[in-house]
Amino acid sequence: MSNQKDSTSSFLDMLSDIKDSVFLQKGQAISLTEQMIQSMDSSYIPQIMRCFPIGDYVLSQLDADMRRLSIICEIVAAEEKLPGSKILFLENVSTFDDLIEKYIRITLLLRRLELQLPREALEEAIVALIEERISACALRKITESEIFAKGDYVYRQGLQVTGGI
Repeated sequence: MSNQKDSTSSFLDMLSDIKDSVFLQKGQAISLTEQMIQSMDSSYIPQIMRCFPIGDYVLSQLDADMRRLSIICEIVAAEEKLPGSKILFLENVSTFDDLIEKYIRITLLLRRLELQLPREALEEAIVALIEERISACALRKITESEIFAKGDYVYRQGLQVTGGI
Protein backbone atom coordinates (compact mmCIF):
# COMPACT_ATOMS: atom_id res chain seq x y z
CA MET A 1 0.00 0.00 0.00
CA SER A 2 2.86 2.36 0.78
CA ASN A 3 4.34 1.94 -2.73
CA GLN A 4 1.01 2.86 -4.28
CA LYS A 5 0.74 5.94 -2.05
CA ASP A 6 4.31 6.96 -2.95
CA SER A 7 3.74 6.55 -6.69
CA THR A 8 0.46 8.46 -6.47
CA SER A 9 2.19 11.27 -4.59
CA SER A 10 4.97 11.34 -7.18
CA PHE A 11 2.44 11.52 -10.00
CA LEU A 12 0.54 14.34 -8.30
CA ASP A 13 3.81 16.20 -7.69
CA MET A 14 4.70 15.83 -11.37
CA LEU A 15 1.26 17.13 -12.37
CA SER A 16 1.67 20.07 -10.04
CA ASP A 17 5.01 20.91 -11.65
CA ILE A 18 3.59 20.99 -15.19
CA LYS A 19 0.11 22.36 -14.36
CA ASP A 20 0.82 25.88 -15.62
CA SER A 21 2.28 24.58 -18.88
CA VAL A 22 -0.70 22.28 -19.39
CA PHE A 23 -3.22 25.10 -19.01
CA LEU A 24 -1.20 27.53 -21.11
CA GLN A 25 -0.61 25.11 -23.98
CA LYS A 26 -4.17 23.78 -23.88
CA GLY A 27 -5.43 27.35 -24.10
CA GLN A 28 -3.18 28.00 -27.09
CA ALA A 29 -4.35 24.79 -28.80
CA ILE A 30 -7.99 25.78 -28.26
CA SER A 31 -7.41 29.30 -29.59
CA LEU A 32 -5.64 27.98 -32.71
CA THR A 33 -8.39 25.39 -33.22
CA GLU A 34 -11.05 28.07 -33.13
CA GLN A 35 -9.07 30.07 -35.71
CA MET A 36 -8.88 26.94 -37.88
CA ILE A 37 -12.65 26.46 -37.56
CA GLN A 38 -13.44 30.07 -38.43
CA SER A 39 -11.15 30.09 -41.47
CA MET A 40 -11.75 26.44 -42.47
CA ASP A 41 -7.98 26.30 -42.93
CA SER A 42 -6.04 23.17 -42.05
CA SER A 43 -2.73 25.05 -42.12
CA TYR A 44 -3.26 25.65 -38.38
CA ILE A 45 -2.72 21.96 -37.62
CA PRO A 46 1.11 22.13 -37.29
CA GLN A 47 0.76 25.07 -34.90
CA ILE A 48 -1.86 23.21 -32.87
CA MET A 49 0.33 20.12 -32.66
CA ARG A 50 3.30 22.20 -31.47
CA CYS A 51 1.25 22.97 -28.35
CA PHE A 52 1.18 19.29 -27.37
CA PRO A 53 4.69 18.53 -26.02
CA ILE A 54 5.07 19.30 -22.32
CA GLY A 55 8.42 18.02 -21.09
CA ASP A 56 8.33 14.23 -21.20
CA TYR A 57 4.57 14.25 -21.71
CA VAL A 58 2.13 14.99 -24.50
CA LEU A 59 -0.97 17.09 -23.85
CA SER A 60 -3.16 14.41 -25.43
CA GLN A 61 -2.00 11.99 -22.70
CA LEU A 62 -3.09 14.36 -19.95
CA ASP A 63 -6.43 15.68 -21.22
CA ALA A 64 -9.28 13.82 -22.96
CA ASP A 65 -10.32 16.81 -25.09
CA MET A 66 -6.75 17.24 -26.30
CA ARG A 67 -6.67 13.55 -27.21
CA ARG A 68 -9.81 14.09 -29.27
CA LEU A 69 -8.31 17.23 -30.81
CA SER A 70 -5.22 15.33 -31.97
CA ILE A 71 -7.51 12.77 -33.65
CA ILE A 72 -9.59 15.55 -35.22
CA CYS A 73 -6.42 17.16 -36.59
CA GLU A 74 -5.55 13.87 -38.29
CA ILE A 75 -9.08 13.66 -39.72
CA VAL A 76 -8.97 17.24 -41.05
CA ALA A 77 -5.53 16.71 -42.61
CA ALA A 78 -6.77 13.53 -44.34
CA GLU A 79 -10.02 15.17 -45.50
CA GLU A 80 -8.10 17.99 -47.12
CA LYS A 81 -6.43 15.42 -49.38
CA LEU A 82 -9.79 14.10 -50.62
CA PRO A 83 -11.01 15.12 -54.10
CA GLY A 84 -12.49 18.60 -53.84
CA SER A 85 -10.55 19.08 -50.58
CA LYS A 86 -13.61 19.70 -48.44
CA ILE A 87 -12.97 19.74 -44.73
CA LEU A 88 -16.22 18.09 -43.67
CA PHE A 89 -15.35 17.61 -40.01
CA LEU A 90 -15.19 21.36 -39.43
CA GLU A 91 -18.61 21.95 -41.00
CA ASN A 92 -21.44 23.14 -38.78
CA VAL A 93 -19.23 23.95 -35.78
CA SER A 94 -18.18 27.39 -34.63
CA THR A 95 -16.20 26.75 -31.45
CA PHE A 96 -13.76 24.28 -29.97
CA ASP A 97 -16.52 22.95 -27.70
CA ASP A 98 -18.82 22.42 -30.71
CA LEU A 99 -16.04 20.47 -32.43
CA ILE A 100 -15.43 18.21 -29.42
CA GLU A 101 -19.19 17.67 -29.02
CA LYS A 102 -19.42 16.69 -32.70
CA TYR A 103 -16.64 14.13 -32.24
CA ILE A 104 -18.32 12.64 -29.17
CA ARG A 105 -21.74 12.61 -30.87
CA ILE A 106 -20.35 10.79 -33.91
CA THR A 107 -18.60 8.26 -31.67
CA LEU A 108 -21.84 7.59 -29.81
CA LEU A 109 -23.77 7.23 -33.07
CA LEU A 110 -21.19 4.72 -34.29
CA ARG A 111 -21.64 2.81 -31.02
CA ARG A 112 -25.29 2.37 -31.96
CA LEU A 113 -24.20 0.72 -35.20
CA GLU A 114 -21.87 -1.57 -33.30
CA LEU A 115 -24.43 -2.59 -30.69
CA GLN A 116 -27.07 -3.40 -33.30
CA LEU A 117 -29.80 -1.70 -31.31
CA PRO A 118 -33.51 -1.98 -32.14
CA ARG A 119 -34.52 -0.72 -35.57
CA GLU A 120 -35.90 2.63 -34.34
CA ALA A 121 -32.70 3.57 -32.48
CA LEU A 122 -30.62 2.41 -35.43
CA GLU A 123 -32.65 4.45 -37.92
CA GLU A 124 -32.25 7.54 -35.72
CA ALA A 125 -28.48 6.99 -35.68
CA ILE A 126 -28.36 6.51 -39.45
CA VAL A 127 -30.25 9.76 -40.09
CA ALA A 128 -27.96 11.64 -37.70
CA LEU A 129 -24.81 10.22 -39.31
CA ILE A 130 -26.03 11.20 -42.76
CA GLU A 131 -26.83 14.72 -41.54
CA GLU A 132 -23.34 15.03 -40.03
CA ARG A 133 -21.77 14.34 -43.48
CA ILE A 134 -19.07 12.07 -42.14
CA SER A 135 -16.12 11.38 -44.43
CA ALA A 136 -14.57 7.97 -44.86
CA CYS A 137 -11.43 9.47 -43.29
CA ALA A 138 -13.35 10.42 -40.15
CA LEU A 139 -15.03 7.02 -39.95
CA ARG A 140 -11.71 5.21 -40.28
CA LYS A 141 -9.85 7.37 -37.78
CA ILE A 142 -12.59 7.28 -35.15
CA THR A 143 -13.08 3.51 -35.42
CA GLU A 144 -9.31 3.02 -35.10
CA SER A 145 -8.84 5.50 -32.24
CA GLU A 146 -11.79 4.63 -30.03
CA ILE A 147 -12.38 1.28 -28.41
CA PHE A 148 -14.82 -0.64 -30.57
CA ALA A 149 -15.13 -4.40 -30.16
CA LYS A 150 -15.93 -4.60 -33.87
CA GLY A 151 -14.07 -1.60 -35.32
CA ASP A 152 -13.93 -2.90 -38.91
CA TYR A 153 -17.63 -3.81 -38.80
CA VAL A 154 -18.53 -0.32 -37.51
CA TYR A 155 -16.36 1.29 -40.20
CA ARG A 156 -18.02 -0.75 -42.98
CA GLN A 157 -21.49 -0.06 -41.60
CA GLY A 158 -20.68 3.64 -41.32
CA LEU A 159 -19.48 3.70 -44.92
CA GLN A 160 -22.60 1.93 -46.08
CA VAL A 161 -24.86 4.29 -44.14
CA THR A 162 -23.15 7.53 -45.17
CA GLY A 163 -22.46 6.50 -48.74
CA GLY A 164 -18.70 6.76 -48.23
CA ILE A 165 -18.34 10.53 -48.65
